[in-house]
Amino acid sequence: MGKVTRASVTHSRLHVRAYVAEASTPASTYDGTVMFHVYDTLDEPRPIFGTFLEGALHVIEVARFHPNFVSAHFHYALGNGEQKIDSKTPNSCFNVALFESVAPGDAFAVFEDLIDACEMGHANQVEHLLACKEVATYVPNDESGTSPFSRIHAKRLEMIEAGRDIPVFGFDEANVVLFIGVKAKNPSDVATDSSWALKFGISTAQALVGADKFQDASLFEVVKCSKPSESDHRFTHIVRASLGPVASEESLVSAVQETIRQACAAIDPDALILPYACVYNIGKKGTPPGALPAVREMAKKKKDAALAESR
Repeated sequence: MGKVTRASVTHSRLHVRAYVAEASTPASTYDGTVMFHVYDTLDEPRPIFGTFLEGALHVIEVARFHPNFVSAHFHYALGNGEQKIDSKTPNSCFNVALFESVAPGDAFAVFEDLIDACEMGHANQVEHLLACKEVATYVPNDESGTSPFSRIHAKRLEMIEAGRDIPVFGFDEANVVLFIGVKAKNPSDVATDSSWALKFGISTAQALVGADKFQDASLFEVVKCSKPSESDHRFTHIVRASLGPVASEESLVSAVQETIRQACAAIDPDALILPYACVYNIGKKGTPPGALPAVREMAKKKKDAALAESR
């Protein structure tokens, strides 16, 4: 796709109504808990851990022992996430984890070790581990409207039944993920019916990206935080939108961000809207999360070497 201009954004908006009818709030939304971990600061969690990633991945390692844990999906900022994490850029990564057969309000109480792990792994930081409920989806390319999180859960059950122990599955690092966090003054006013995708700018984003690339989006209501004393949460609602394989189209991604920012301004003018890529998919078993950065680096070197040999 070529350069995205204001005119092209406006033109796309004229076609939004064609997509709005496809927005849905089906019964197939994920019925467990989805936890988003947002990191406003990335200082070293000393004295126990020497780097931010060591602490963050330790928390995920502990989360795997939660009796209801399904999977975790760790995201880096798009393009230069590793450098941003090293330079302690706020919100240069986030994690999302799925838990089955437990309500968001109960997810921490059934496994308090997770709260202790957060206190150790994120000492000296401002972070928010938020237990959420998926309340609406926008899946225009799937007539059933099934949530991507429900599909991941189903995939896990399928692998268990087949006797396969595959720890990595789900989201694709080539896909651009947009994280949208809003703090609504009146949370009950946030639409969860079929109009939500338009009000958050998601249907316009699909028009910009193209129906052949855009994947899906999910709207979550924040229910509880890992900090027992916190009642005024960082966000009231979170949206995770999968734009598709458009990481190389920087002007397009920027245009989508701006479009969604304008739409969300009516809900929260200070909304957090940033692009990411999912770099680690973590199952109940398999490679320890703390080893994943080294494994990823080795894989990158192997790929670079193969490319060099082919030239």
